[in-house]
Amino acid sequence: MYTLCTEGRTINSESLDLSEKVTMRSETLLKKDKLDNAIVLEDGLVYIGEMQNDERNGFGILIYPNGSILEGNWINGKANGICKLQYSQDEYYQGNIVNNRFQGYGEYVNNNSSIYKGQWENNEKHGYGEEYFKNGSIYCGNFIRGMREGEGVYLSSNGSKYEGQFKCNTMEGDGTMFWGDGSTYKGQFQNNDINGYGVYTYPDGSYYEGYFINGKRNGIGSLIRYDGYEVSGEWEEDKFYKN
Repeated sequence: MYTLCTEGRTINSESLDLSEKVTMRSETLLKKDKLDNAIVLEDGLVYIGEMQNDERNGFGILIYPNGSILEGNWINGKANGICKLQYSQDEYYQGNIVNNRFQGYGEYVNNNSSIYKGQWENNEKHGYGEEYFKNGSIYCGNFIRGMREGEGVYLSSNGSKYEGQFKCNTMEGDGTMFWGDGSTYKGQFQNNDINGYGVYTYPDGSYYEGYFINGKRNGIGSLIRYDGYEVSGEWEEDKFYKN
C-alpha cells in the first residue's frame, strides 16, 4: 500500500507487485520460438499469446501499428486485469484494465510531463490520486473525469502550498494558502486566485480581514498591524481608500 501525502489516505499499489510477473511473461512470449505463433489481426494489429475459441484468452501481447504495446491478461478478446500499455520509452500506463478501459488503480507515467498514481474510471483519472509534475509541483487529492475537482492539496515548485477546494483543475471555493515567507491566507478562491472574503496574515503578524479581488484588497476590510494599530474601511486596488 502506498501512503499518500494527504493524511489518512492510502491507495492500493497491487499493480506494482505484479509488474515483475507481467514483465517475465512478456519476455517469455517474445522469445524467437514464440514469434512464429504471432497472429496478424485487423488494422495491422499483431497478437502474440494464448488463445481460446479463436479469441484472445489468457496472457498475451498486442502490438499496435504505431508501435504501442499492450501486455497482460485477456478475456474474450479484451484486456482485463493487471496490464501494461507502453506508448513509448517515456510514456506508459500500468494498472488495472476492465474490458479495454483503465479502471481501478493504475499509474500513468509520462517522463516529459507528469506521473499519476491513483484511481481511474472509463480511461480517466477519477477518485483519489497523486500527480507529480516535471517542474517539481505535486497534487494530492480528488479527481472527477480527469480534472482536479473537490478537496485537494497542491504543493507548488515555488514552495507555496494550497489546501482546499478545486474545480476544473483550478483553485475554487474555500481554501488555505501558505507561502515560503510565512504569509498565509484563509478564505475564498476563484479562478486560481484570492477572490472573495478572507484573512491574509503577513510574516510580521499583521493581518487583513476583508474582501479581495484578484489577490488585491478590494472592498470593505480591516488591517490590524502587529502593534495593534487598526485601519478599517474601504479598499481599492490594494490601497486604503476611505473610512
